[in-house]
Amino acid sequence: MKRYTNTEDSAEDLTTYWGRLKHFQNIISPANIFYSPQQLSEYGKILENVDKDPSIRKTYNDQQLWKMRYVVDSNIHPQLKEPVNILFRTSTFVPVNVPLAFGLAVLPPTPINQLLAQSANQTYNFMFNYCNRNASNVFSNEMLAFSYGGAVSSAVVGSLGTSWLFKKLNAPALLIRACPLFGVLIANTFNLFFARYPDFQKGIQVFDDETQEPLPGLSKEAAKIAFFRTLVTRYILPLPMFIPPIVIYYMKQARCYPQGKAVGLALDLSLSGFFLYCGLSVGIGIFPQYLKVNPTDLESQYQNLTNSKGNKIKTIVFNKGL
Repeated sequence: MKRYTNTEDSAEDLTTYWGRLKHFQNIISPANIFYSPQQLSEYGKILENVDKDPSIRKTYNDQQLWKMRYVVDSNIHPQLKEPVNILFRTSTFVPVNVPLAFGLAVLPPTPINQLLAQSANQTYNFMFNYCNRNASNVFSNEMLAFSYGGAVSSAVVGSLGTSWLFKKLNAPALLIRACPLFGVLIANTFNLFFARYPDFQKGIQVFDDETQEPLPGLSKEAAKIAFFRTLVTRYILPLPMFIPPIVIYYMKQARCYPQGKAVGLALDLSLSGFFLYCGLSVGIGIFPQYLKVNPTDLESQYQNLTNSKGNKIKTIVFNKGL
């Protein structure tokens, strides 16, 4: 395990997929929910002073310090330094989404079920994004209302529209059950485009990979790369929640699905929670948080630059976002 310092982002090697997978599993772990505001404040103070106070190193080992870091990161807003509303923390994302996933993927895709489930899901996504927003980004009430309304309406229209089309085409039952997925994917695209629209207009900050020095100006090309990489992740994230209906379908076909309603409901919710937890960490970990590109992939102003060491800049890095 890495030695804990405040300059390290993770105990894992984030340059590898498995390292990112383990990192995000620690971040989204529901076990991080059960900490009081007092404990979170205490952990924050310990981590803030660990590089300054030698006595902290004598009291806590690296494993304990990294555990505190994951608990803090999954409950505290990184800029505001305050606990996020408990329903919208990364530590509660999976348990709160279990009933939402059940409504989207397991319940029959009737128009009423889709309307209620898609609305509830997009309302939660909107609040989660808002509570975990970059505090330096300011959106007007009109822009927030437009984003929320567009996400809900696009999810409902996409879901009901594909359901109507597949029924007209006499598509297989399993494909019709997947109609809510199309609504989620359309809404995810809308939400992400709206959130990143200022980046397309202004560009984002990029850095020299060797020295971590910020490079002059903002890059619109980097913003585009970040958008499409994140969009791939947003498309993959909801896929696992639609695996339970397939499992349930074949269990019923094989006559091994529980007969009792209570036992069946417990199984449905358990499958939703399991695949949601696995899918979230698997999806988020696909791409590194910080992307590295060749200067030729960006605007001409970033080509043939040298850094403070006098070396030609060969690799540029920037934050992809989540």
